[in-house]
Amino acid sequence: MFARLHSLGNYPLGNCPAKNRNPKTAPPKRIESTFRSASESAYALRTVHCSMIRALAGWAAWGAVATVMFFSGSSAADGATTEPPVSPALVSPEQEEALEASARDWLGTIQPDRELQIFLDEKIETQRSRDKTLARQTIRFSLIDIPVEGSPTLADWKGDLPVYPASVAKFVYLMAAYEWRDEGKLDIDPKLDRQLQQMIYVSSNRATQKVVARLTDTRPGPRLGPEEYPEFVRRRHRVKDWLNELGITGLHMVHPTYDGGGDLYGREEQFLEDTGIEGALPNQTGQYRNRMAMTANDSARLLALLATDRALSPEASEAVRERMRRSTQKQRYLRARIAGGAEKSGFPVDVFAKTGTWGPIFADAGIVRGPSGRQLVVAAFIEGGPKYRGNIIAKVAEGAARIIFARDGVD
Repeated sequence: MFARLHSLGNYPLGNCPAKNRNPKTAPPKRIESTFRSASESAYALRTVHCSMIRALAGWAAWGAVATVMFFSGSSAADGATTEPPVSPALVSPEQEEALEASARDWLGTIQPDRELQIFLDEKIETQRSRDKTLARQTIRFSLIDIPVEGSPTLADWKGDLPVYPASVAKFVYLMAAYEWRDEGKLDIDPKLDRQLQQMIYVSSNRATQKVVARLTDTRPGPRLGPEEYPEFVRRRHRVKDWLNELGITGLHMVHPTYDGGGDLYGREEQFLEDTGIEGALPNQTGQYRNRMAMTANDSARLLALLATDRALSPEASEAVRERMRRSTQKQRYLRARIAGGAEKSGFPVDVFAKTGTWGPIFADAGIVRGPSGRQLVVAAFIEGGPKYRGNIIAKVAEGAARIIFARDGVD
């Protein structure tokens, strides 16, 4: 037990050299804030031998973990984080259950849209015939028309085929943060608020890692033993479990996104290598078998719940959408995505979306709100090589927006 406790405080301090540091398993260097903030003792500490600092750190880690175990009963080596107390829940468990049941019922009312399906099929086939690079891609699209009154309708192209989503996944973690807040599990304090902003607007992977750590009460570190690892896996499924309660079963949301510059090691690699996790991206042959996966259809369904305030409270839904607001005037690269196409539709629109770009992946998923309040949801994932960076997403968004907003007879 004491060996496990000591491992939690095994971070190098100040300029002391790392002891037996393994770059594949060791956490990144950092200075413990406890020592930085002790201004009165700073000079004295700088004169102490590094071994004494490490000893102090070990005792500090032991005391912190003991406190956590006393108050929460959590395992010392399961990768848990310790956060400040949160505010009382904004919704009761009964209200939450009713919201989830309503979401599932509403998703069951979605019907096929023949007009949208014909448009989508023809648009993709036409664009593929004109673009040799696009013709070599695996294309996934999902379109949902949400009228102000009446049932929603859907059209798709390989909409149930899983794909690695790249940064599109980040909108899911944004939604989860507000859900956790409303349930009283999480405070969106200034620090977390900045991380959410960085995660969505500049698509920071480091910020996403910190957000996921808060959502799942886990932390990076060395690989875990057979006693602690199952608890880490259970916690990492918290967002996916919530999605399942909403009726969204095609999103394998158990990882953050990574830069690959030393941020993937230890238990993160251990979890990615796990071949026994259900729902992972299929047909993986490399080192990482438990990869994140999304489908276009379930991405669109989740966004449809966000668009209609059915996944979150109205206030939380509005806050999430505002963080996802997009305009080509502020981000010019969006001209080839949903925002660029919707703005060319001829209708005044508001766009709330999250893009994703990584290697063979070119993706976007979002909500387009028209002048009458009618809404279009678009989820698109283009995958293949050579990598595609064309305008198929914008073309589909533009045409679909023209079709559905004309249904209300609004210019």
